[in-house]
Amino acid sequence: MKKKLSRREFLKIGALGSAALIVSHCAPPPTPTQVPQPPTPTTASVQTEAPPAPETAAPPPAASDATYEEWINTVASTDPIEIRIVHWFDPNNPAEHNQELMDWATGEWKKRYPNGKINWELVGWGEIDQKTAGFVMANEPVDITYNWGGATENWCSGDFVLPLDGQMPKWWVDSRIPATLQPPSNGLCSDGRLVMAAMGMENQAVIVRADLLEAAGVSQDSLASQEGFVAAMQALSKQPGFEKPYAFKMGADWSMMDSLLFAWRGNGLTFGDFREDGSEKDAWLQSAEFVKKLMELTPEAALNWTWAEVEQAFATGQIAAMDHGNWFYSVGKTLDTEGKIVNEKVTGLVPYPYGPSSPEKKPFITFSLTGFYLLKTSPEKNRRAAIDLMAILSQTKAAWKHQDGTVPPTTGWTIEDRLKEAYDPSIAWWWKRWEELNKTSRIVPLTGFLARDEITGAAYPLLVSMYRGEITPEQLYTQMREIALPLIEAAKKP
Repeated sequence: MKKKLSRREFLKIGALGSAALIVSHCAPPPTPTQVPQPPTPTTASVQTEAPPAPETAAPPPAASDATYEEWINTVASTDPIEIRIVHWFDPNNPAEHNQELMDWATGEWKKRYPNGKINWELVGWGEIDQKTAGFVMANEPVDITYNWGGATENWCSGDFVLPLDGQMPKWWVDSRIPATLQPPSNGLCSDGRLVMAAMGMENQAVIVRADLLEAAGVSQDSLASQEGFVAAMQALSKQPGFEKPYAFKMGADWSMMDSLLFAWRGNGLTFGDFREDGSEKDAWLQSAEFVKKLMELTPEAALNWTWAEVEQAFATGQIAAMDHGNWFYSVGKTLDTEGKIVNEKVTGLVPYPYGPSSPEKKPFITFSLTGFYLLKTSPEKNRRAAIDLMAILSQTKAAWKHQDGTVPPTTGWTIEDRLKEAYDPSIAWWWKRWEELNKTSRIVPLTGFLARDEITGAAYPLLVSMYRGEITPEQLYTQMREIALPLIEAAKKP
């Protein structure tokens, strides 16, 4: 997560470690997954009725798709196709250059569909889960939606999205970092179907005032454990003007969940990891107790803060630490116009801390994909054109045109290449820091969990009550377990 971002169980990270490198190149291209086809009848086996073929997104692209240049300059259709895409590109956000991106993508797409039209509909991160479900339930003809990878499994199990296997152009498949097309990438359903055309690769960690840590005599390495992290925040609270140095994004249920997932990941769980045998209890409680201690160091104003307000609080010197991601730089520089805080000397990055129940006992950063999904409500006549727009929006140059903090999930480029097109070349130090974190930290996939939306909604008032001291971590666990187990069982049913 970012902006107003809704970040919502896969196996261990495995192959994704290499995928999260900010400079990703020289990786061999994967072989695209083929969509299964029904068996061809032989003379010895005659069927009176053909079995239904699996629903697919669209006919595969033509053969002239080996390179982007060949593909984009080939007219696919002269029909007056209209594509409806819901997106997060707010044209009024100066940090993200969204109008430039939309104008460029439209121009590229119209090379293939000269008589076509794209209807761009802005839907904020805080609304996309509910609105996407609404589109599907109402069978509304929306072609493309978006989210981060934490939504993937819920949308797969809910039958919201169509598979992209065998549908993407060859240049697109060849350009992907292989691990983004393999489990446990959160652009895939748990059964291995590719459903996301990822535009961005997102790493998250803790962004902290390095100057204040130094002034407090705190080594950044001491933040590696949850115990050490709390001690460091307590030390920062003694710095003048920083009595409450940390901030959770407590202004909404989705942003609250976004900002505390790392506490459970630090103990090898997700927030929604409730089991019939109760074996999660100790680790779950340790995570809740860690959050409670940080809540005691979070200003009351944060009860009204989501992503945007926490970003502003850090960039303007109201707080000294927050969890965030590699896209923060462009936002931070826009908010800190004089560069007093968002600079190489003052702003530091540290990995998330591990908890007492962590099997690895090592700090970590998280990894996720963000991108576009083809909804099952997309009319069949639109699907080829919709997939082509998704391919355009998820290629390297699209990520670069979006904002300097967006890292494309593609190979064949370097930081030097990127700097030639960066809106703000001073971002080089920021990219270098993230590259160092990727090389030295454990990388954990940031994923959602079953019944994510329902559990998140139920948890919110209880988490606010814990912030206010009205319930304990033990009471939070007991009440959430009672609520969550039936929701998880219901989500498992087809």
